[in-house]
Amino acid sequence: MECLRVVKSQNKYSLIFLLILLNVFIYCGKELDFMELHRKSLVADLHCDTALRMFEGTQIGVRDTSGHVDIPRLREGGVDLQVFACFISTNYPQDDCAEHVHRMLDTLESQFENNKEDIAICRNAKEAEEVINSGRIAAFLGIENGVAIENSLDELEKFYNRGIRYLTLTHLESSDWCISSEDKSPKFEGLTDFGREVVKKMNQLGMIVDVSHCSESAFWEVLKVSSDPVIASHSCVYSLCPHSRNLTDDQLKALAENGGMVGINFFPAFLSKEFKEKMEKAWIKVRKEKESLLEEYKDDSGKKKEIYQNIWEEIKKELEGVEVDFTIVVDHIDYIVDLVGVDYVGLGSDFDGVTFLPKGLEDCSKVPKITEELIRREYSEGEIKKILGGNFMMVFREVCDN
Repeated sequence: MECLRVVKSQNKYSLIFLLILLNVFIYCGKELDFMELHRKSLVADLHCDTALRMFEGTQIGVRDTSGHVDIPRLREGGVDLQVFACFISTNYPQDDCAEHVHRMLDTLESQFENNKEDIAICRNAKEAEEVINSGRIAAFLGIENGVAIENSLDELEKFYNRGIRYLTLTHLESSDWCISSEDKSPKFEGLTDFGREVVKKMNQLGMIVDVSHCSESAFWEVLKVSSDPVIASHSCVYSLCPHSRNLTDDQLKALAENGGMVGINFFPAFLSKEFKEKMEKAWIKVRKEKESLLEEYKDDSGKKKEIYQNIWEEIKKELEGVEVDFTIVVDHIDYIVDLVGVDYVGLGSDFDGVTFLPKGLEDCSKVPKITEELIRREYSEGEIKKILGGNFMMVFREVCDN
């Protein structure tokens, strides 16, 4: 009887071992499946602010720990096409806006040339696919904030000739011709006559119009004027997180009818209503404490920048322990797919332009987590390929290849 018990016991542990081994194989199989699908998909991120960091000295070819995007991590994250948006503030001296962005472009071109075995600028979808098929990353150039053109269609065309293929029309403050989503007392409705001419000129050139940061009034004006598909490169769903930067159901439906799309932003304050509310409270508290300093140095842009950096550091302390999981990005994707279909959504991380990121999406190397979650939610291979980059490539091809 004792021998029998030993045999049974051994069989029991052998069975447990086999079950554990089977689970490991199943898990590894799932991991292989999502990475395999991710690698064979064309993955496009519609917006990062890494251009500004490069302009300030960051080397794109070197793995970095302070920022979110560099070539080694783009490789690791399987990102095939990265949009580098040249950001300029509305408060920048107006007569130097264009030259400032040209200097930024000089930096990008120089760094990409120094890393030409890994990355190359693309000006249309055909070039992008050629770059990607050669084993390199396709760098798409954009500008964030229409003040860059200094109210001149000639300047707009000069940027097009340098390879700029989308323009985000405005930013946190309205320009002379486009109202920002943050403007609570607009001086005009949406776009001026010149703003409408900008949209028409972009259509004529083959440059994608980007309505992220636009007010609702500007959004609707753009869609009235544009004969080409329009994008919101880095925005989210208003119904899930009621932030002025996000798009309402009516706007999402209109973008779909226009043949455009939205790239989901990874910033937790645009993704999570709870995080947004907590961050706003922290912002009010900390900024109030710095009010006298901001007033004292109101004419010193360097000192003001330093004060705002300190404000954000203190806000980070206030929000310690408040986390948003990366799966919320896919919640916003789900919402758009359910509302208008799978053809009108993609990724617009805003890497290197945000102070917080969801847990699990700390930098561009973590983008495959989105593919894994899409598989878990039973999206088909074809649907996943559209979301990861196929939808953007359709717009890119339609606007810029003709």
